[in-house]
Amino acid sequence: MTLANKFSEKTVFNRSVFNFLDLELSYLSEYEDVIAILLFRLDGQVLKTRHPEKFSQNLLIISSWVKSIISKTMEELQSGSRSIKYNKMITESIRVPVYFYLAGRSSILVIVLQSKANTGLMEIEMSRSAKRIGLIIDTKKQIGG
Repeated sequence: MTLANKFSEKTVFNRSVFNFLDLELSYLSEYEDVIAILLFRLDGQVLKTRHPEKFSQNLLIISSWVKSIISKTMEELQSGSRSIKYNKMITESIRVPVYFYLAGRSSILVIVLQSKANTGLMEIEMSRSAKRIGLIIDTKKQIGG
């Protein structure tokens, strides 16, 4: 096998992984209660986001805040918490629930919901998505893609 073929196979594999991630994030973002989805590496780097254009400015606020607490949140999630919920003020009059889920061994899924979201249903769906995303990311790391 030539180096070009190996590179090509790795490129195809990486694209496939990101396609699966995009599908999972698309599925979750179809819920009306979901405002934004962010996938972070443990070092605070954003891997993926999904949000409406009108939320872009607020996304910067959320992203900076998440980066400032990601280590603490990771410790809590690794110590057995299934999820962590914060209520975050994004403007003077808007407070939204923000959920954190461990997504595999190296990522955190952050989901911002509408303030009046159906949290019971959403917690089930967010938890399932976090598990699927974790499987995708961990499999990619195991294979070395």
